[in-house]
Amino acid sequence: MGETESLCPECLKRIPATKVADDGKVYLEKTCPEHGEYRTLIWRQDARHYKEWSKGSERGSGPACSFTVVDRGCPYDCGLCPEHWTRACTMVMEVTLRCDLGCPICFASAGSDHGYEPDMDTIRGMYEAVMVGVGACTIQLSGGEPTVRDDLPRIVALGREMGFNHILINTNGVRIAREPDYLRRLKESGASAIYLQFDGVSDAVYRHMRGQELYEIKNRALANCARARIGVILVPTIVPGVNEHQIGEIVQFAKHWIPIIKGVHLQPVSYFGRYPHPPGDEDRITIPDVIRALESQTGGELEAADFLPRHAQDAHCSFSSFFILTEEGRLQALSSLARGRVTGWGSCAELPPEESSRRFMSRHWRLDEGCCRDSKSDDFYDRVLNYYLTITGMPFQDVWNLDMDRLRGCCGHVVTPDRRIIPFCAYYLTSTTGERLYTGTSAAKIASS
Repeated sequence: MGETESLCPECLKRIPATKVADDGKVYLEKTCPEHGEYRTLIWRQDARHYKEWSKGSERGSGPACSFTVVDRGCPYDCGLCPEHWTRACTMVMEVTLRCDLGCPICFASAGSDHGYEPDMDTIRGMYEAVMVGVGACTIQLSGGEPTVRDDLPRIVALGREMGFNHILINTNGVRIAREPDYLRRLKESGASAIYLQFDGVSDAVYRHMRGQELYEIKNRALANCARARIGVILVPTIVPGVNEHQIGEIVQFAKHWIPIIKGVHLQPVSYFGRYPHPPGDEDRITIPDVIRALESQTGGELEAADFLPRHAQDAHCSFSSFFILTEEGRLQALSSLARGRVTGWGSCAELPPEESSRRFMSRHWRLDEGCCRDSKSDDFYDRVLNYYLTITGMPFQDVWNLDMDRLRGCCGHVVTPDRRIIPFCAYYLTSTTGERLYTGTSAAKIASS
């Protein structure tokens, strides 16, 4: 079906890869001369669907300013290098590695280095690098758990002063559930919305994925957000056999919190860290799997046709849609909004893909201050502006399913303390032994070894 490049899961060397169709599915196949063959499920639907998903997609505008040069080639020269296809729509900024949880599935190695925390001068430099390299994209303050920092409101305010008008707080919700005054200070400092880790609607899910019962904590965090008048995006990590059966229930839960909850952003699990054996097909949940679950688990209230691919060169990394909550309490799709081609009342059809995504998030992932909780409004325009739910999804790549073309088109980036900008899936990438490509290991060293 197509040729690309990938990495060997053992040694992280770049190797050729092929996309093949087999038995109604699409696989990535690759062979390392030293470590052998690998075959990974990437699309649990037929070749025709896979090809049509990217039909009409286009390349982004590339970095505004490159901080690294092309030397060893992708993915060893990230910084961004001049050959990256797309500017960031979202920039993750890790402000701490400390965390108040110990999640078994954490990809960020939170808590691995309790001494690391960038100071305000370093954070200012990170903001500056983002503005120069890609412009005023969405900033996601992350970690670790960013709310362990008492000065997080200062970090938010600094970002707003420097020209970033959409700043998300990526949090497990523990502190904002317990300290509403802290949440109030975050909002007053300029935080746009809370990007809330939310894996399911039962404590059994949280015990498995987060090591403790957290469902009540999540509800308290949401109640505090409602009182503080700040919007929330629910972010479930979807793991086969653990919580994929709750996807529909998560949507129904979100629906009852409209207009406080602005969206559900589903993230199928990726395999980072020490994982010596390739995950099997049963361990993978692909975009078609998630979309089918959204349709079947909502009894057809949501339909597969409601969900559209990302408007970008390689669209197999995400999907999105936009739903109005009707007076009857059902979600009705306005799918033309899902690509960012129409946001608010203006067309974005001629914008680069990353700018369409930025506008979609900035306009729809925040709470209108004038919005009330009266879901019986019969004004259509009021419902479009306030009583809606975005449903999006993004499966991150790991060392087994890494497709270099997807990586070159990535618009989710991480800014580092040394002022580099690295695509998300490259930054967190690990070998089977947990060796990271961009932290603790020189990418250039791997490429030349």
